[in-house]
Amino acid sequence: MPGSPTPAQIAQVQENIKNLQALNDYVYTYGQNKILNAYLLLSEQDNSDLGLNIGLNILEGVFWAVGSEFGPVGNFLASFGSGMVSYWASSANTPPSLNTTFSDMINRISATFQAFDAQMAVYYNNVAGNWNTSFSFNGKTGTLSDLATMTVPTEHDTAFQPLAAAGIFALDQQIWKTVMQKNYVVTFWDGQPVIFPGEQNNPPVSWAQGFIAVNPAYSVGWNWHNSSGCGDTNGWEIQEYNIGTGAGFFSDGSMSNAACAYLFIDSCGGQVINAHGLFYRNDVFNNLGITHKTQIVPSGGIPVAATQLSVGYLRAMKEGRTLGKLIEREGRESVQQRIVEKAHADSVFARNLAMRPRQTLETFLGVKIPEVVNLSVVVEDGRTFGLVVPAKKPDQPGLLT
Repeated sequence: MPGSPTPAQIAQVQENIKNLQALNDYVYTYGQNKILNAYLLLSEQDNSDLGLNIGLNILEGVFWAVGSEFGPVGNFLASFGSGMVSYWASSANTPPSLNTTFSDMINRISATFQAFDAQMAVYYNNVAGNWNTSFSFNGKTGTLSDLATMTVPTEHDTAFQPLAAAGIFALDQQIWKTVMQKNYVVTFWDGQPVIFPGEQNNPPVSWAQGFIAVNPAYSVGWNWHNSSGCGDTNGWEIQEYNIGTGAGFFSDGSMSNAACAYLFIDSCGGQVINAHGLFYRNDVFNNLGITHKTQIVPSGGIPVAATQLSVGYLRAMKEGRTLGKLIEREGRESVQQRIVEKAHADSVFARNLAMRPRQTLETFLGVKIPEVVNLSVVVEDGRTFGLVVPAKKPDQPGLLT
């Protein structure tokens, strides 16, 4: 809208600026709890400044997210709002209030929201002088004069709450994305292929949904496998991925069940498990820019032992919750038979047992296994054969006590 504004246009822009400031403040005020919630559920500490660009990216994302759903107001925020914040990323344009170090993310984000308010106040006090000021973001351009052609809702308008809710939800998404990118990894479990029988036109969606119900931090893929003979069979080869702090010898490092319940909208195959979740599972594992790594699992699990016992195991010894004590009470054959029967009856358990034997057995048996002892489990199929040679003196307690 070139030219000079009329007094009525200036008044309209100023009223809309005040309402945008109120919206911005509302989103931040009610969004603070989202920041605290993310760090608590992800078991991380908000004790460092992630930097200028993180705060700017989060606010850009909030403004961009509301752009597609809320008409002219959303378009203005997605173009002018996001573009203005993006413009600050250049050191020559960074507001002085942001060009410093903060103690944590919550203060960094607070300062970024406040900087938006302050800049809008500059425009409020000189609408005519900034009438043709424009910013672009992701191919959209907005000009300050656009505010003369729309009505930004006040907190008392019915249109305000949906707009604010979209902003708070987008803030929540941006916080989780940021924390996961910094502290989490997606791990591919590369182990002995396990082939599930089935038909080529009938993918194992139901099995995968059951697997994710037991392993909520995981995503499952599959491809059809044609038999190569010699005991091999046709069927579905499963790929497993999990998100967490990183897999190790004694833990898969998975994100907590509570965090998964909050984060994921779906399981797989279109099954919605939380309509109010933040992201679809595929987006978390493939589209959020989270680092990927591979965990090699030899047949029988990872045959590595620690050099000393953990505090957790020593505590379990005092409480009689060790594998050795369980074998003393029930006998090796009885314990082994219980594991075999469970694996035969539950293919998800069998899969977990093959890929993550230590933690799977600890959970199933309710015991701790000493970290100084190697643990190997072979789940047989048409292409594997396992043989156990028991110790010569099975009555000797040894390291499993």
